[in-house]
Amino acid sequence: MPKEKKPNFNLQSILDSHANPFVLIDENYTIVEANRAYCACYDTSPSEIAGSKCHMVHRNSELPCHSYGEECPMQRVMETGDMYEVSHVHHNHEGHPECVSIKGFPIIDEDGKHYLGEEIVQAAGMSDAAETKSLQSVEARYIAQLLVEHHGHRRKVADILKVSERTLYRKLVNYNLTSVGKST
Repeated sequence: MPKEKKPNFNLQSILDSHANPFVLIDENYTIVEANRAYCACYDTSPSEIAGSKCHMVHRNSELPCHSYGEECPMQRVMETGDMYEVSHVHHNHEGHPECVSIKGFPIIDEDGKHYLGEEIVQAAGMSDAAETKSLQSVEARYIAQLLVEHHGHRRKVADILKVSERTLYRKLVNYNLTSVGKST
């Protein structure tokens, strides 16, 4: 019995079949393709978004989310090969923070290369715990950004935040940021 030929689908049409924003990201956090809903959410086009780093688009950050002590769907999906869901704070195309639920899916191409398929669901309402986590993630990102900008000078960062160095240190430990901003 002859083998049936597999259909050769257009990737963009498959992504566009998702109603929610959906993006395909390679292991280097680079966006490969994005559906129309994703492009509308971030006020861009598929050709403009391809090649961008996901963390730059979602958070306007030079560093991936795990650098700020947050769970990263990319890391978890690549480690386990399983779907993974996490809540994050992303910034919309106007720069406003929004709490979103991210569902990460393992995607493997014909050559065995692994990608993250990421569906973004806007959170309509947040529980108190989710809201607290959201605020903490914004604080952690801000502290990390300040540490990078000020080359790890904690006293300067503490002064900017109007907290003691001891309070800043506790936050760094809590958010797993003790090595951020330090030169290697």
